[in-house]
Amino acid sequence: MAFLNPVFLWALTALAIPIIIHLFQLRRFKRIEFPNVRFLQEVTQQTRSRKKVRHWLVLLTRMLALACLVLAFAQPYITSEVGAVKPGRRAVGLYLDNSWSMDGRNSGGRLLDQARADAQDAVMAHGPTDRFQVLTNAFEGRQQLLLGRDEALAAAGQVEVGPQVRPLSQVMQRQREAISRSEAPVKRAFLFTDLQRTTTDVDQWTNDSTVHTVIVPLEAAGATNLAIDSVWFASPVRRMGQVEELHVRLRNYGRQELLNVPLRLTVDGRQRAMATFRIGADAVLDTVLTFTNDAAGIHRGTVSIEDRPITFDNDFHIAWRTAGKLRVLLVSGGDEAGDRDLAAVFAHDSVHAFSVQPYRQIDLSALERQDLVVLNALPEVPSGLAGALKEFVEGGGSLALFPAGQADAASYRAALALLGAGFGARDTAAMRVERIDLRAPFFRDVFSSMPANVDLPLVRTRYALAPPPVAEVLLRLQSGGAFLCAVPMGKGRAYLCAAPLGEAGGTFSRHALFVTAMLRMAELARPMGALYHVIGEEAAIPLESIDLRGDVPPHLKGPDSIDIIPEVRRTVGGAMLVLHDGNLAPGPYALTVEDDTLAVIALDLSRKEGDLAAYTADELKEELTRRGLGTIAVMDKGGNGLSAGLQAMDQGVKLWKWFILAALFFLLLEIPLIRIIR
Repeated sequence: MAFLNPVFLWALTALAIPIIIHLFQLRRFKRIEFPNVRFLQEVTQQTRSRKKVRHWLVLLTRMLALACLVLAFAQPYITSEVGAVKPGRRAVGLYLDNSWSMDGRNSGGRLLDQARADAQDAVMAHGPTDRFQVLTNAFEGRQQLLLGRDEALAAAGQVEVGPQVRPLSQVMQRQREAISRSEAPVKRAFLFTDLQRTTTDVDQWTNDSTVHTVIVPLEAAGATNLAIDSVWFASPVRRMGQVEELHVRLRNYGRQELLNVPLRLTVDGRQRAMATFRIGADAVLDTVLTFTNDAAGIHRGTVSIEDRPITFDNDFHIAWRTAGKLRVLLVSGGDEAGDRDLAAVFAHDSVHAFSVQPYRQIDLSALERQDLVVLNALPEVPSGLAGALKEFVEGGGSLALFPAGQADAASYRAALALLGAGFGARDTAAMRVERIDLRAPFFRDVFSSMPANVDLPLVRTRYALAPPPVAEVLLRLQSGGAFLCAVPMGKGRAYLCAAPLGEAGGTFSRHALFVTAMLRMAELARPMGALYHVIGEEAAIPLESIDLRGDVPPHLKGPDSIDIIPEVRRTVGGAMLVLHDGNLAPGPYALTVEDDTLAVIALDLSRKEGDLAAYTADELKEELTRRGLGTIAVMDKGGNGLSAGLQAMDQGVKLWKWFILAALFFLLLEIPLIRIIR
């Protein structure tokens, strides 16, 4: 127990007053003579004993009443768990959780509104010389400065929900960094949050004896939410005229089953697909929206549902580019039969733009404008062409190589070494393709199953291929060697075949598997890029096949008339877009240079906030006790609000009222002692 006004304890010396009064009786007794007092002696002795007992009891009650009155003026209190207030200025950190989950409500209204009011109450409960840090999930540099009381009140009142999500361990570290720079003798941190389990990472919390941390929980009532978790296309490439299957994953975080919930897809401002679904309580559902890709170019789409009161995850934005035509270049080595088979696949298809160039007259600068480059029966692979093809593949293009029947092994070996593969000896022993790897993404959407007795191509002439460990062997020979493999490199892929096309090489070019494989190579050429990016989680966004080497800076234009000049970071792998502004609104953003739109980037909010499961105050207290985190406390505001809780924390549990009641009790106790005891 401690005292706010210990100077009043000097008044305890007044306890000598009742002692003096009782010891020095001022009452004068009258002497009466009796002829014989032998019979009165026993009665007199008994009366004096009773008076003596009453005398000391009355003295004791008066002394206790006076002592309690003095102690009440000294204002005693019991020290709180986080320590009593020391004299001097205080440095106070205030964290207001402004994530989207704080849009939830309880009987007191919106959680964020309560957090702002509580933070302002905390500021007013401190002194005018104290300094304050007002921190949100934005983690802005200016939020590391300590403010005066008026500035802190204004900053707390201006906090609004934002897209950023921070684990509380990072918040505590950020607060401690700012507060530790202050020379104030008392340092304290407050966290006003809804204690979501996804961000309340108690296992990462640590004790800090210099900064006492107080958590003020804000519990939402009836926390239910339906969210769009993720979106993806069934096919990796968007083509004009293709029927697209857009997969949508939904999560129901509530405890009730939802029926006939509408799901809509809007593309370029037009509704293109709609469905209704049923989802159980606390369940995950995958559904599919289908539409026809009827226009080439850049497209932006939004998948949306209706769900309240948490609405930030009701819309999911995506953006993609639909290729008008896939550009295929055949680099010919003079094999007319093989060239004719390749031309039969691509030349008469309106989806492909097919062209042929002899390998000795090839325009290397034209490679970057192609999607798929096919090398057929080149007697040798010149070093200049090999280097240009390596850059082409690393930049995102696809390369298919079919060797010549009589190939220059040295030049092929050098060219394939650039791709990480090996090129071995020639073998003319006939052998069949034994197996197709249906688990590979290359064939995943082409074949669902393969009969045991299927007629696979016969190979008469082949070279020993040694693909690198990262390669996928798509077709394998009976000997176990690779017949067709895919080698990932940079952003693109190189498809290497062990046998030449034509009759001398075998029957592969006349097999249906050949047409399927070539169309699939073209379809998977040139990566389409990510459908969306999550705000605050991706520091840099790669720009696929976009040239930003001019002098005019690009602009990023988005919803709400946002127009910023982003940072463009150029690396070996290509250009990357760096977004430093974490307060960007979700939606589609157009990357433009002057009047040209180069790309559309879809930005979405993190779905971590969709799960509203949270700790209760009692659960968190138990967890803190179990982990021995004694410098972190949970404050229960109770019915008197935050101010009473802060005073109890500063001054402990006040006892002066109890001492006043005790003084009155002892004064009232004196009455029966005087009148009843006889």
